[in-house]
Amino acid sequence: MSDVQRLVILPNEQIGRIHPHLHGHFAEHLGELVYNGVWVDPDGPIPNRGGLRLDVLDALRPLEIPALRWPGGCFADDYHWRDGVGRRADRPLRLNRHWGMAPEPNHFGTHEFVSFCRALGAEPYFAANLGSGTPTEMSQWVEYCNHEGDSTLSRERRANGEQDPFRIRYWGIGNENWGCGGHLSPEHYAEEYCRFRTFLSEYPKSPVEGIACGPNNADWDWTRRFFTQLKRGWSDRTRLVQGFAAHYYCGTSGAATEYDTNQWYELLSRGRAVDGVIAGHRALMDEFDPERRVKLILDEWGTWHPVEPGKPRSGLYQQNTIRDACVAAISLDVFHDYADALWMANIAQLVNVLQALLLVQGDRCIKTPTYHVFDLYRPHQGATAVRLLSAADTVSDGGGSAGWCRTRYLPARPFALRAVDGSASVVGGRLCVTMVNTNPVESVEAELHLHGASFGEAEWVYLAGADYRDHNTFEQPDRVRLSAPKMLRGEGDRMRIQLPPASVSRVRTLMS
Repeated sequence: MSDVQRLVILPNEQIGRIHPHLHGHFAEHLGELVYNGVWVDPDGPIPNRGGLRLDVLDALRPLEIPALRWPGGCFADDYHWRDGVGRRADRPLRLNRHWGMAPEPNHFGTHEFVSFCRALGAEPYFAANLGSGTPTEMSQWVEYCNHEGDSTLSRERRANGEQDPFRIRYWGIGNENWGCGGHLSPEHYAEEYCRFRTFLSEYPKSPVEGIACGPNNADWDWTRRFFTQLKRGWSDRTRLVQGFAAHYYCGTSGAATEYDTNQWYELLSRGRAVDGVIAGHRALMDEFDPERRVKLILDEWGTWHPVEPGKPRSGLYQQNTIRDACVAAISLDVFHDYADALWMANIAQLVNVLQALLLVQGDRCIKTPTYHVFDLYRPHQGATAVRLLSAADTVSDGGGSAGWCRTRYLPARPFALRAVDGSASVVGGRLCVTMVNTNPVESVEAELHLHGASFGEAEWVYLAGADYRDHNTFEQPDRVRLSAPKMLRGEGDRMRIQLPPASVSRVRTLMS
């Protein structure tokens, strides 16, 4: 067993509100995410509500998904919204050019996606087509969705079954335009963004926010050159940008279910490196936007393993183990640490693709370990993030305040992991602490020190498997699942917990 790991919680050192959108999600027309994963034949044998799988809806509802991004991804810059409205029998059959030339029947379009979001209680986040589309096409999509008055497009929406506007607020203007979205330079994209954003119209009671394509990983050059270009000309065009969306995939080490302890640590440290990506790009943005009017978003993140044997390479189907769950937990804890700097994050992706929350096969649906992390972390949504320091951080015992420094440009490389990583938040006097034991084979004793307050009775729930490669299968769907709640008592401002190996824990308590 390792040495005691001390964590200091400073409830009076507030970072900022954890916007619920930091726990957002992403659904792209890719592989078996939409078709079979979310949407099935309304008249087929799989139980559904108007084509939406009931088992998927039932599994996702408890997560209280705050925001859902759609239709891509790379797919967005080849998607023409008119293909997905009107009678399904009349919708054109297209090819998904970015993902293996798979057939795209367009049965799941604007109305179906909004119905899905409403069934989950999620805010829709649309990604509009800049790469192969036009400002007119995007502008007409916005009018179709948001205009409540009389026009040809609002009449068409009503004829298609929706009397009231959808009121879509968040509009991504292109996706990965440094790559699959057009291979544009930052300067070229900045000019295209401004052109499209000019025609992203607001309608009564339907405000809109334009979200620009941000960098890949630690591409500081993209961020600096994009904002520099916006500053050129007769006016400061940063006012046209409400959000700036970066992408960060920590990749893989080994394979989805086959890895050793060294590869375990490597992938977790790659996940932890998202800290540097956020810190670096936010610092660059602050040079151009010191008032932080532009929201930093991470609308694609997660692990990316080789495709499972027997599945199409272009479908990006992968299994999901307790290692992926720990990466997700570490990432969410970092997001909470940057609650004052990061506004939305969307894990890739929802069902059957990359770091999925659910896997479906035929009429069966299982929850992955990553699903359980989002379930475990729900109490953080909307709470106020407060400082949590490990033994590796600097604490001033004399003054009672924590030393804290964020490096401005941290490289996106593997970070040295803490033995126990985590985050903390407070709402209504209730403290929520989440922790990851990053050791794959040994338990760790964590000592929580609550600065300036005392622990009340606490509830402890954790996620762990019998082995650090454990995952859920259709034959064994509950091999990795949340423990039953256990009640703990602290001693004044101290509490000790024995964290299982390769585990994610949540402790909730009232402070006194």
